[in-house]
Amino acid sequence: MGLTLLAQECRIGSTTYYLANVKANTLIQNVGYASEMENWSDMSIDERMQREIKGDRVAEEIVPYIVNDQDWFFGALIVDVYKGWENVKFQSIKDVVDVKFDAYDSTLDNAGFLTLPDEKSLIALDGQHRLAALNMAIRGKNGIPGSVQLSDTLRETLVPHPEIGKADISVIFIKHTDDNAKIRKIFNKVNRYAKQTSKSDNIITSEDDMVAVVARALFSTDDGPLKPVNKFEIVNWKSNTIPARSKQLTTLSAIYSSCEMILSHYDITPKIMRNESDLEKAHKIMQDYWHTCITEIDVFKTYIDCLEKGKPLEKLRKENLLLKPVTHMALAHATSIILDAGFEFADLIPKINKIDWSISNPVWTNILVTNSANKKMIAGAQALRNAGGIIAYMLIGDKVPLAERERLLSVLKEASDDENIDLPAVIE
Repeated sequence: MGLTLLAQECRIGSTTYYLANVKANTLIQNVGYASEMENWSDMSIDERMQREIKGDRVAEEIVPYIVNDQDWFFGALIVDVYKGWENVKFQSIKDVVDVKFDAYDSTLDNAGFLTLPDEKSLIALDGQHRLAALNMAIRGKNGIPGSVQLSDTLRETLVPHPEIGKADISVIFIKHTDDNAKIRKIFNKVNRYAKQTSKSDNIITSEDDMVAVVARALFSTDDGPLKPVNKFEIVNWKSNTIPARSKQLTTLSAIYSSCEMILSHYDITPKIMRNESDLEKAHKIMQDYWHTCITEIDVFKTYIDCLEKGKPLEKLRKENLLLKPVTHMALAHATSIILDAGFEFADLIPKINKIDWSISNPVWTNILVTNSANKKMIAGAQALRNAGGIIAYMLIGDKVPLAERERLLSVLKEASDDENIDLPAVIE
């Protein structure tokens, strides 16, 4: 009998394809994965890596999205008719139904019924992570693809939700070619030319990521501590960098990272589902943090004053590391260490104001700034961890865990090329 679907026959270049609406249950029962292809063993390492399913990502991110978000949505999957294309049948609606209204005539030219034979092999060419997520969401742990290995902990989180099987999924069916060349080309181009959204784009648009929602509110609401000063936007939300001559204070990316690091202390992360209780809590925490920074840290107060009075800022921003987005993230990392040690951030503001934040302070050399004439900032996760750890030690001393102190000493020795160097003095 085969599988019959209402479909649209379409053509791009030399490729004929069919666009159809398929129930999720039908999709997971009929479509397989690249690793199930007969020529899997003959594929190159690069091809295999592109086609391997990242099971942890599926189970931790995509499945909860499907299960918990009533507004979940997927784009169309591209399915390779690996076997059976010669027996695929397409019949125009006009061959079946008498079209009586002229306006419908041309519209229905390519609309009809697509029948896929019983003897077929369908492989997800693009969208196998979505397919795997649907399998796991609908069937629970019984829906885990054979090629995917998950920890027992993740497996136990997968509970069947058969009602999701009723969802309508858009699918594009294309013909497989004998030499695989055309299919490989399509796969490559679909993935290569599909432009990924930037981190800033994701932060700006996400309503599920509570960290993103909180980060935006810090500068976009009337009570946000980072709201515009005299209508001047102090947060660069369009780019991850701030030009040397810019008067802006920080970037959206830096704010997000700062929120992420501090909120992790409260077990609020981008991966947990949005709930209004945690969102309200997170909002207050970060509002208080940045309000304290802006109103009580000396260099921030000076910055705001200069903006309000139209004073030049270039020299101040060039010389003071605390006006650099990288340092904002490092301070946030330090704050997470401080919170873990049982201290309150606000109580340490007097000490923060005593730290020498000048770019010439040797403690920051090869930690936050390069040892070169132009003194470029050092970014990256490791740099933030190192700088944040050093800041935390300067504030709370031996309350920083011993293992972290030993690591920091090793970092400083390497950065200074001095085996006799010690940790910086603790601020009194």
